Amino acid sequence: MLRRCIQRRMSSSFFNGKVAIVTGASGTIGGAIANALADDGATVFMAARRVEKMRMLEREGLHSIGTDITDENSVVTLFEHVKKKCGKIDLLINAAGIAAPDVSIEELSAADFLQVLNVNVLGSFLCAREAFRHDCKRIINIGSISSMAPRPNSAAYTASKFAIQGLNRALALDGRQRNISVGVLHPGNVASELLSPEIFKQRQDQEGLLDLNDLVRSVLLMASMPPSANVLELTIMPTTQPLVGRG
Repeated sequence: MLRRCIQRRMSSSFFNGKVAIVTGASGTIGGAIANALADDGATVFMAARRVEKMRMLEREGLHSIGTDITDENSVVTLFEHVKKKCGKIDLLINAAGIAAPDVSIEELSAADFLQVLNVNVLGSFLCAREAFRHDCKRIINIGSISSMAPRPNSAAYTASKFAIQGLNRALALDGRQRNISVGVLHPGNVASELLSPEIFKQRQDQEGLLDLNDLVRSVLLMASMPPSANVLELTIMPTTQPLVGRG
């Protein structure tokens, strides 16, 4: 009985008729989330700069729009286009993100630091602002466990994910009076294009890597909550990843 109940709650019928925007959809995580939402019946607009990669994913219910989330006009145009085409926007997934070069703080350039903040923080802010303006009722930000336990040589990325944590809470507070739910998912180690082959193998061998499907299921869980419920923060990581403590 419990299994049937869970299956009904996670069924595709919840997303039928829903309109979603997924940023960073040309990447591993964003693309997987966009695909899953479309599979479950949503009309999904993928937003990223790498249009060619998104077009390879296009099918019924899955559309691509070339967007630079660090450019205010580009973001405004994205949301206006979706609203005009569909009449509403139900869900925003802020999945776009980049990492800085793996170098010491002494070697990290101001340009590289600012580039990470522009994509990871400014881009998320601009998209969330437009979501508020168009009365989008649910926003899910993709954070990182780096906002809890940084790695060495990650000043730019870690700073950006701490900022996402603060932005998420501020947005959740501002959305409360308008019944707009805002939450953040903090993934641990997950296979993505941000990892070099060397880092991929190292983390897989020493700490474990999260199955991408499990990350996507977590996003769908957050997105399928009723309007009266908000998953403010959710952390998902490999069971073997050493985050919780020593031992």
